[in-house]
Amino acid sequence: MRSWMLACVFICTAGFGGAAWAKLDVVFFNPGAVDDSFWGDVDQLMLAASTTLDIKLDIIHSDRNHFKMITQLDELLASAKALPNYVILVNEKQSAIKMLQALYPHPVYVQLILNDISPGERDALLQDPHWQEYLLPAIIPDNYAIGSATAKALMDDLEGKAAKVLLISGDKSTPASVLRTQGASDYFFMQPNATLTQTVYGQWSDAVAYGQALTLLNRYPDLNVIWTASDRMAIGVLKALKEKGLVSGKDVFVNTINTSPEILQLCRQHAVSIIGGGHFMAGALALVELQYYQQHKHYIPYDNVTLFGVLLPDSAFYQMLVARDWPQIFQSQILNKLLFKA
Repeated sequence: MRSWMLACVFICTAGFGGAAWAKLDVVFFNPGAVDDSFWGDVDQLMLAASTTLDIKLDIIHSDRNHFKMITQLDELLASAKALPNYVILVNEKQSAIKMLQALYPHPVYVQLILNDISPGERDALLQDPHWQEYLLPAIIPDNYAIGSATAKALMDDLEGKAAKVLLISGDKSTPASVLRTQGASDYFFMQPNATLTQTVYGQWSDAVAYGQALTLLNRYPDLNVIWTASDRMAIGVLKALKEKGLVSGKDVFVNTINTSPEILQLCRQHAVSIIGGGHFMAGALALVELQYYQQHKHYIPYDNVTLFGVLLPDSAFYQMLVARDWPQIFQSQILNKLLFKA
């Protein structure tokens, strides 16, 4: 009850939901599928946030096809419907610049989350008066830091033993993938008792990562650390380990990033040693920022909101994730942490 009351105080004092303000109309172009473990969590928390904040939210999925996502935006702009106030984009496989070009003639505010355009691209756009008004600050979790933090936690689990490491990244172009993998690679490289074998790209797929892990466990029979950039790829690795007669958490230590129910359970069973997560909250945080921006023309500092961290199975946040309690996650992990920033 106290959590809900504090959230209400925040909404009222910040001006959210006030009758004097037009209701926000937001379209989120989700690069994943409805049933994706990560992108589905982004959806669910955004829907909980939109209900609390009284925001009209439409979510359009491109099913991991960035060309489809560009086409979907073109179709929205060409339709007879009134355009939304705000569009939320993800720079999946460097698709955002083309989408921004399509949006350029329109008075629609654009919020990028999770994967931003490059600093050079953003600086160039902000030379234009249109984008000075309509391109808002991005909300980007620190992917380099979580890559490094999960690598460190894996090394801590080895308790001083030498590490022979395989990195299974997502893809070569998505900024989150590149930075996440670079953080892990740099950390392992700096450890005197760690040896990096290869970095491969599992394309966020359990099937691809499974095949890669089988091949590379044969090539490097002394592998004892497999760092993965996402939950589906970790699940593929665990399948390969089982087929090779190896025990995860004993013979080979595996981490992952993302908080799907399957991975949370595997971590509790010690099959996955380390989980990094929290970045699914970026979309819900964006809705809070957009609501506040519409009324005050600036963002609330959100440094108290932890968009990435190594998750502990005995923590309250972990238990909320297991329960998929999206309203409580939104209130406790976002709203309550912004109370004194507005």
